[in-house]
Amino acid sequence: MKRGFLLMNTGSPDAPNEAALRVYLKEFLMDPFVIDLPWPARAMLVNWIILPRRPAQSAEAYKEIWTANGSPLIHYCTELAKGLNVEVGMAYGKPSIKDAIERLLASGVDEVCLLPMFPHYAMATTGSCIAGVKKALKKRATLRIVPPFYLEPTYIEPLAQSLADVDEHILFSYHGLPERHLKKTDPTGHHCLSSPDCCNTPSIAHDTCYRHQCFATTHAIVKQAGIADGRYSVSFQSRLGRAKWMEPYTDKVLTALPKKGIKNLAVICPAFFCDCLETLEEIEIRGKETFLAAGGESFRMIPCLNDTPAGFHCLETLMAAADHWPEA
Repeated sequence: MKRGFLLMNTGSPDAPNEAALRVYLKEFLMDPFVIDLPWPARAMLVNWIILPRRPAQSAEAYKEIWTANGSPLIHYCTELAKGLNVEVGMAYGKPSIKDAIERLLASGVDEVCLLPMFPHYAMATTGSCIAGVKKALKKRATLRIVPPFYLEPTYIEPLAQSLADVDEHILFSYHGLPERHLKKTDPTGHHCLSSPDCCNTPSIAHDTCYRHQCFATTHAIVKQAGIADGRYSVSFQSRLGRAKWMEPYTDKVLTALPKKGIKNLAVICPAFFCDCLETLEEIEIRGKETFLAAGGESFRMIPCLNDTPAGFHCLETLMAAADHWPEA
């Protein structure tokens, strides 16, 4: 078989303005993997409640991080794809999944190897990417999918190294999920969130449990970097709506830490392979403001791997093992 690789990420709007955000947010939020409500309820929520106000707010946030290269996320993903000589597609927006698939098929590929750039499995990210690729592929080629790489040494080691000289308290901030998503992806139907220690209790549910995988990544980085207990915290960011999301919430933790005497903070976001709105604006800009306003004295953001040599090496290592990726 002729094999072709497809890197995937969430995506970005075409421009940091309200019109582009309206298009992007509608595509993103109408995805049933993201807002898992019945279509009528989802359409009402998106069109009547979110879209009248959110595009203008999000446009202002994107303006804060937009560069001469455009969206940082798209730039980093594109540079990685160029360096690896593979295709790149976004779940929402451009470059699209459909166009990437068509280019692969036109080149004679009959086995597509999908690499969603999310170390941890979540139905709203990896699950959505898989569904989108299957829809575009239409069974015209075999599909292989990289397993979650939340413990991959070439991912863990450079993140641990980035913390080697950090003297501040470290906050591991992961993208959050509604708790119902964890229960929906639990194949046992009864393990996830069934007890306070469910993430440390062995179960096949961990194969698709985002929460367990985030804690496992934290433990691996902490062990590799030699970070002592009490020098770090874990939280979850980016919640949307009124549903119960994974706790503790990053914004609440940023407010609480100075009151506990933690005045100097470094934040790392291991759920993100590339820096994006959620790291550059939500954490590095707004998170810093929140922490300092609560009494913190210093704050710094640890960059994601992005298109660094370590980022390339991690993806190359994953791709080299494609023979062992499961078929979808």
